[in-house]
Amino acid sequence: MRKKGNKESFWPSYVDVVTTLFAIMVVLFAVSYSRFRVKEVELRKLADKYEEIKSIYDMVEKIDTNYFEFNKEYVKHIFKIQVTFQKGKFDIEHELQSDLTNETAANALRDQIYAAGQEIKSTIEKLQRSESNKQDIKYLVVIEGQSSADGYYNDAYFNNDVLSYQRALELHKYWKKKGIDFSSMPKCELVISGSGEKGVPRDEYNETNNQRFLIHIVPVIGNIRLDEGH
Repeated sequence: MRKKGNKESFWPSYVDVVTTLFAIMVVLFAVSYSRFRVKEVELRKLADKYEEIKSIYDMVEKIDTNYFEFNKEYVKHIFKIQVTFQKGKFDIEHELQSDLTNETAANALRDQIYAAGQEIKSTIEKLQRSESNKQDIKYLVVIEGQSSADGYYNDAYFNNDVLSYQRALELHKYWKKKGIDFSSMPKCELVISGSGEKGVPRDEYNETNNQRFLIHIVPVIGNIRLDEGH
């Protein structure tokens, strides 16, 4: 009789175990499905952001080709206007190479520099008015100076690295004086940089052409955080 009782008590215990395991599997499935749905929503949001950023880059790429040449590899606009300074100088208003020989040509060059700045400003304003700007998208504008590898080096304070930065800073000051100030535009951050003889892209066939400016317009989702001193 004892053996029969043990055999009969086995089935309720087995059913309980199976029921418990099934309940656990249901809970795990529910949790996994919930997480999958969350991930799916997150991925959809990322895809939407990607499409927004792509549409912005498409618009940025179309900046007036009279003034800029877009380099897709480095995502930079190369300043097509040849701004030639007097050796070791950086003042746009007084120290262009043509200021020594042809004041009319120098002033015409400055007019082109101003027009190029207006083109960048106009492009950013169009972006800010677009549907994409309803999202949390801001713009990082980088004015980068490059230099030719002409061996200009006096000391740690007078060399092509420093000079390329001084020229980029001078370009910002010149535009700002003319009413083009990217640092004061809404949802816009400005960075001035100098890459000297090491900046990319570079003209490998004509070193003189590397004495130039490059412009980056970078869409940023969320807050722009820059370390002090940059």
